[in-house]
Amino acid sequence: MSREQRPGDWAAWMGSGSSVPAHAPLPEEPPDTHPAGAADAAAEPVAPLPEEVTGDGTPDALRSPRREATRQRVLDAAREVFAEQGVVGATVEAICERAGFTRGAFYSNFADKDDVIDALVEREQNRLLDHLDAIFGDVGRQIADAPDLHEALAAIIDRVMRAVPMDREISLVQAELENFAIRRPDLAGRFLAINRRFRARIAGFIADAMTANGRELLVDPEMLTEALIGISQRSCRRAILDGHEDPNELARLIMPGLLLSFSRPVGVAPAP
Repeated sequence: MSREQRPGDWAAWMGSGSSVPAHAPLPEEPPDTHPAGAADAAAEPVAPLPEEVTGDGTPDALRSPRREATRQRVLDAAREVFAEQGVVGATVEAICERAGFTRGAFYSNFADKDDVIDALVEREQNRLLDHLDAIFGDVGRQIADAPDLHEALAAIIDRVMRAVPMDREISLVQAELENFAIRRPDLAGRFLAINRRFRARIAGFIADAMTANGRELLVDPEMLTEALIGISQRSCRRAILDGHEDPNELARLIMPGLLLSFSRPVGVAPAP
């Protein structure tokens, strides 16, 4: 069974995040003040709107349900368009068309495409952090109760693989957002900050789970996490490219040895 088919996984979690169905009708939006054919948001100056209608910097809880539903639909549309066309190639017009909104509706909720990217990064990563809490839970105790080291490592690796968001669309979106952050360091701050929270959460889980199994790490848990996430991502992307059914094949082969190589039994002195 592929990763996106397993109960409680990331793909299922993503499916529960949207606040409205993709084509559900919403109350009437503001008139379109940016007609089709106008320059894209990156080149078109946008007059600042009052804070209560732009939503910029406004917590979700303070927006009206209609406006929040509109924002979520735009973000859902942007996610699909970014996966298909890339972040750089995607236009405001393409996002509006996918969402079924006018440009006026778009600009009443977002300042430009960069604003959408910023909001999408925050939404996707916050969902992922919630997902991590759900899948990790009391897994430390479960791993400590594993019958042997092999089973304990298998349980740790399974949770890490479940934590890393990987199916075709998610893989494309994550790669696009990361590449965009590399190209635009002036806009990379939020991506990096939220990404660090995600990786720190996994690193804490790995360190705690290994300790619960009587082993201590020999390297910085966050550095080891970077390696494990990289292997998991590559495993899934290789499976997508090759058409393999099991996206975790490479990860299962390499990750147990990596955990063993960079850990030792608690209380054992390092070799001279």
